[in-house]
Amino acid sequence: MGTCQTNQDHSAMKNKALISFLIMLAGSFLSGYFGPWWAPAAFIVIATALAGLPVRQAMGIGALASGMVYLFMASWMNTMDHAEIIRKTGLLLGGLSPVMMIAVTTLIGAITGLLSGWLGSALGTLLTRKKD
Repeated sequence: MGTCQTNQDHSAMKNKALISFLIMLAGSFLSGYFGPWWAPAAFIVIATALAGLPVRQAMGIGALASGMVYLFMASWMNTMDHAEIIRKTGLLLGGLSPVMMIAVTTLIGAITGLLSGWLGSALGTLLTRKKD
């Protein structure tokens, strides 16, 4: 009976992580599209704090969600760039191609999401801590 209960708890934790990831993915995209540049990071901090995810899980989910959003948005903006601003910016940064600029943007997004997830998890732990 204890094993069954453990498996149910593990399954619930997986569902919580998946739902949190989907919420962070959608919320980060919408906040980045309609808000300022820092809005996706703020959304991930708030979402991980409210979800009560463990630190490692929050960092991983935050990095994955933010990295995917930045990858999509950078690729999308690259196709819409008729003035070739991305290519010109890549030249200023040492001759980076547009594909490398997208990769760098994705890496920056993933690092931002990782740190946002860490901060959100720490804040969630701080806010839900029982006072003795």
